[in-house]
Amino acid sequence: MADDSKRKRTRSPEHPSINLETALKRAKQFYDIENRNAASLIVASKHWGYEPKSSGGLQTAATLISFGLLKDEGIGEKRKLQLNQIAIRILLDARPDSPERAALIKQVALTPKIHKQLWEKWGASLPSDAQFRHTLIVDWEPPFNEKSVDGFIKEYKETIALAKLTESDQIAPVDGEPDGSYVPKVGDFVQWEASGVLQLFQPTRIREISPDGKFALIDGSNTGIPVSELIKEQAPATGSPTMPAITDLRFHPAVPGRQMQEEIFSLKEGKVVLHWPSPLSADSVQDLKDWLAILERKFQRSVPPKEPEAK
Repeated sequence: MADDSKRKRTRSPEHPSINLETALKRAKQFYDIENRNAASLIVASKHWGYEPKSSGGLQTAATLISFGLLKDEGIGEKRKLQLNQIAIRILLDARPDSPERAALIKQVALTPKIHKQLWEKWGASLPSDAQFRHTLIVDWEPPFNEKSVDGFIKEYKETIALAKLTESDQIAPVDGEPDGSYVPKVGDFVQWEASGVLQLFQPTRIREISPDGKFALIDGSNTGIPVSELIKEQAPATGSPTMPAITDLRFHPAVPGRQMQEEIFSLKEGKVVLHWPSPLSADSVQDLKDWLAILERKFQRSVPPKEPEAK
């Protein structure tokens, strides 16, 4: 009979090895070097300060994946890591007190399976650390290892605190769909994501859905946006944003493979905003040059005449 001291070690359930605050810092380190591109696990580990194939790099990658900040594909040396769009939206949202960023942080905080289970069990009313520990070691299935349980409790509490979760925060699929898919409705506020790029200044209200249900019109625009590219968002605090007027009043669906580019030029009188689809054909570029020449004449006519100098 094997000695009791050689019993099989209890393996804890899968759980984040670092809290969400640190995970977001690791995501930022990845973004600062790789931007939206994919990188091998070995390269990503170096970005985080670990030696190739170290356990620290593996654990960090696994944690960012469990939070939904990273996605991976391939195996072994061909395994690639890439930031998810939700991570990019959090990292690039520099607006003070952004409700969208706050909502996304709440979402990723409860993305790990073990976090979701504990939130469903206790919500924001956590028991004492002693009871928390007892539950995870004795009552949980599979149980936690005694050597790792304290570290996990600390991580979970720090993550919940960072996300500022309250009893009113619920875990539910978007719009109540069983599979979490979103079905847009008139009046919803949405963000438009095409080819991995967010196209709108901020969430904007849907004012119309096409008869076949495939395209949506948003306030301030007459471009038909594929509903499959819409993401439901919270309404901005100031309501629907004012968008530049679009002179083409036809319902024109977005063309697959193209995305809208934007340039903003600030003048003392206000901002000039230009949107155009990319890429453009050579003929379209020439048409735009001709149109801009017409606009130049209009701009000149709007300049008030100079008053005669006093003699």
